[in-house]
Amino acid sequence: MTTFKATVKKPRSDGFYTVYIRITHQRKSSYIKTNKIVDAAHITKGGDLTDPVVNEYCAMLIRQYTDRLNRVNATCWEIKEVIEFLLKDDEEACFSDYARKFIDRMEADGHERNAKNYRLAVNHLERFMGTTRLLFSNLSSSAINLWIESLSKTNRAKEMYPTCVRQIFKKAIVELNDEERGVIRIKFNPWLKVTIPKSDNTMKRAISAEACREFFNRPLPKTKMLSPLPELGRDVALLSLCIGGINTVDLYELKKKDYNNGIIGYKRAKTRHSRRDEAYMEMRIEPFIQETFNKYLSKDEDDEYLFVFHSRYSNSDSFNANVNIGIRKICADMGMKKEDYYCYYTFRHTWATIAQNDCDANLYEVAFGMNHSHGFNVTRGYL
Repeated sequence: MTTFKATVKKPRSDGFYTVYIRITHQRKSSYIKTNKIVDAAHITKGGDLTDPVVNEYCAMLIRQYTDRLNRVNATCWEIKEVIEFLLKDDEEACFSDYARKFIDRMEADGHERNAKNYRLAVNHLERFMGTTRLLFSNLSSSAINLWIESLSKTNRAKEMYPTCVRQIFKKAIVELNDEERGVIRIKFNPWLKVTIPKSDNTMKRAISAEACREFFNRPLPKTKMLSPLPELGRDVALLSLCIGGINTVDLYELKKKDYNNGIIGYKRAKTRHSRRDEAYMEMRIEPFIQETFNKYLSKDEDDEYLFVFHSRYSNSDSFNANVNIGIRKICADMGMKKEDYYCYYTFRHTWATIAQNDCDANLYEVAFGMNHSHGFNVTRGYL
């Protein structure tokens, strides 16, 4: 049996006493601090409180605690579990706080790329709702549907963002709710009334072999920069085209130990944590690309990374952005319309398309070369 009593401990420096609710359970006691105080004149020699306002408040609090415990079987609980139950049940769960902890755990587990997408999704939802402190109770099905509607003109975000938020929500229900003890901090699951739309089909970005030749044979725009971005964009695009459409993040993260006897071996950053083979791939550097490859090799003996990109760009996103800027500068110099500009992914798509159409590679071979997992749905989007 659990008993409650309003009491005080030692006086504060100002002479007042903080009021506590003493909880006794299984012959052990603990205390829950209230926001009330009393002076010595309202405390009897036996420790009872005589302030009518404080007593009324404490009586109400004790009734609430008693009602909560009556709804569960706390017979086998420790006193610590009783306190946690009473305090947690009194808190309204904050989605924003939980989401940040969830994303931090993803990063700590090595899922940095996925964590970035989750953070983008949460940030967008918070901007839409107008607060960085979203409560779970704020996320009704109608609110979520309005948010999804605001994403309707996007290609991928309309599916990716809600999917990320739903995953956070589902995990929170498991962690924060305890039906066996009657702890229901998240009162409802809005996703039962929400339909997440499908993302648009992958845009066909591939260009012809002739367009590739025109791009790579184009004289670079004049610039006063020592390391011009058009040169970087052209060279890295060529590396992609000649190394199986390798992603910029994988080029950025290559280390010297990954390059042996003219072959690079790497684990694809996007899927290495979700595949049993860790998305490991080996690619031979052919003589045609060797000069461009060597141009960016790090000569610093203390640098563990294969290329100099780490010394020039703070992270893989910055590297990728600068590569794309360089590619767009060349496209602008070629007189292309802005909506037709190439990007780095153009050459990854082009590798897949040329492999199938010009080199007679089958779908399995293209998927293998692009380091895609089993199933060809993703690969078909590149062709």
